[in-house]
Amino acid sequence: MLHLRVPSQETQHVLLLLKAESALPERARVRVDSSDANYRLIPFTQDSPPKKVAHYPVLDIAIEPPAARNYRDHLRELLPANIVEATEWPTRHEFVGDLILMKLEEHQRPFGNTIGKALLLQNARTRAVFEDRGVIGTFRVRDLKLLAVRDDESDSTRTKIIEGGHHLWTDPATVYYSSRLSHEREGTLACAKNLSQELGRPLSICDPYAGVGPSLRPLIVEPNLVAELFAGDLNPAAVEFLRENIIHPAATIECADARELKHRPEMLENYDLLLVNIPHDSLQHLSHLLPLLRPNGVVRGWAIIEDEDFDNSMQHLHSMFGEGVNLEIRRSYSATANLCRFETRKKP
Repeated sequence: MLHLRVPSQETQHVLLLLKAESALPERARVRVDSSDANYRLIPFTQDSPPKKVAHYPVLDIAIEPPAARNYRDHLRELLPANIVEATEWPTRHEFVGDLILMKLEEHQRPFGNTIGKALLLQNARTRAVFEDRGVIGTFRVRDLKLLAVRDDESDSTRTKIIEGGHHLWTDPATVYYSSRLSHEREGTLACAKNLSQELGRPLSICDPYAGVGPSLRPLIVEPNLVAELFAGDLNPAAVEFLRENIIHPAATIECADARELKHRPEMLENYDLLLVNIPHDSLQHLSHLLPLLRPNGVVRGWAIIEDEDFDNSMQHLHSMFGEGVNLEIRRSYSATANLCRFETRKKP
């Protein structure tokens, strides 16, 4: 690429002249002359320099192309420039293990395979890219369509995730998992450790909406924390992952409706810590779950609450647990609702 060799003190002046002549490349990079640090090398786009800077020496330098900053830079390698410039491309995507999930607008779908290939070029550890068409069904799983997969690799949606240093198998097409609650799960571990220290013994823990086990994995690897564990889910696919992810000698894993557990005498008032993570229905399910909790046991759960219903939700929790309820907004869920966490103790 052709460059002007310019005294360093004249660099800014020459840059302005080239820009005025539309002869300055996009994202032009000024380099120090390796033969003399008092000079700078400035690229220009024409076959010869504009007249106003023609008195500067011209050098032809081999330049490595700049590294792609994001997948959209790779689209320029795969599509005509006029299409790349004229199209509004997706700006967000989600990593789930070695998969990428991306939502597409209707006008972007004809380029889905190309977008997938560009994402694979940009992300060396990604195996496959899928369009995420939203959450479907009773078990809130992803409606996924394959966009691109690496040569000689599987297009399976089964993948291994790492959260807080813990490995878990999951499949976004068959089970629900959200990395957005990872910080909440760290808080659950702290809550359990504090409760165990207070009681002076390992805990009996119940998580009837366990999914693939992200809340339980940190608990079972903590020494002397878990004495007994019930992990359940209504989704049979999630239960299969639970059996793979949650290996503990005291663990009972079942496909069960959490609301029916109160009819099993061996489970009544059997647990020190109850986790309630079914955010759209947590508050409605609580009355079914409380019989499982020991007096003074801790319940920790999450609920999606509309702004206008926040006070009523607090009153509902007070009616069940008394005044010692902590109901806290954790993050926005929609324009009118928030994901909230509640934590309290069952009355003696």
